[in-house]
Amino acid sequence: MADSDRVRFSRQHINARCKTLVTYRLLIHLGNGVYDITREGKQYLTGELDARNLGAE
Repeated sequence: MADSDRVRFSRQHINARCKTLVTYRLLIHLGNGVYDITREGKQYLTGELDARNLGAE
């Protein structure tokens, strides 16, 4: 995506999206802009978890 002329994004946008995913327990913030995917995040990506059933913390 970073090499494509069709996709525009900023670090601030990515950080904001990651923070949102943290509130739904799909990512965990490790510090200094580093995030890791959670078990629930992996389940979501494989289609095993319906995100409509998640509640924000």
